[in-house]
Amino acid sequence: MSKRKKFIDYLLNTLTYVIVLGTLFPIIWLLLTALKTKVDAFAMPPSWIFKPTMENFKNVINEAAFIDSYINSLIVVIGTTFFSLLFGIAGAYTLARLETKITKFAGVWIILSRMAPPIEFALPLFLVFSNLNLLDSYFSLIITYMTITLPFVTWLMVGFFKGVPVEIEEASRIDGCNRLQTLIRIVIPCVLPGIATCAIFSFIMAWNEFFYALILSGRNTQTATIAIQGYISSAGLEWGSMSAAAILVILPVLIFTLFTQKGLVQGLTHGSSK
Repeated sequence: MSKRKKFIDYLLNTLTYVIVLGTLFPIIWLLLTALKTKVDAFAMPPSWIFKPTMENFKNVINEAAFIDSYINSLIVVIGTTFFSLLFGIAGAYTLARLETKITKFAGVWIILSRMAPPIEFALPLFLVFSNLNLLDSYFSLIITYMTITLPFVTWLMVGFFKGVPVEIEEASRIDGCNRLQTLIRIVIPCVLPGIATCAIFSFIMAWNEFFYALILSGRNTQTATIAIQGYISSAGLEWGSMSAAAILVILPVLIFTLFTQKGLVQGLTHGSSK
């Protein structure tokens, strides 16, 4: 049994390494391409041994258009994450504590809106923002991105709020706190892992959004995901610069996840020991 257990553990570990390497392979390929010269990038078969160069990264960083799009992405994503958490927490708390026909209907409507394909929102939002002269603005992008992140935050936070005993809130009201004070001082500290989880996923979903940004953004608010396609032109594909830009786009999500990893793990495993 001991040998059999060791053999099974060995197979599971091997399978885990294969899956991890398969997941990381596209990123590794991007990084290798970003470090190649144009000749090495177009070499067939691909060259695995080459002299690394940082020229592609220098070219991308020195492009003012890409840096502006990078800043635009940060502004839109931070705004989307903040307002999604603000309204999502308020909505989730209402759905978790006020179990009426209206809140049940609202909960179903929220999840149905999340299930709808993005193309259904694209044309109405485009027409509305066009009539209001709000195209190519941070406001239009943030509002549109929230159609993706807000339902997710609301539904995920409902489960966390339901995990907080109602007796704790009743005790705080006896001590003189109103409902808002109870939410801020008592309930929210209890669901911080859930808030961290929602923040991470909202940041990732908003940062990687391409479809809405392609339709609603313009010269002033072009995001980084749209700027990457600028390396595809009639002159050909600039594989090195495109790969370097993609690596730079990945970095904020990677850094943000590393800093909030503890909260993410706590959020995903919340209630597993009950």
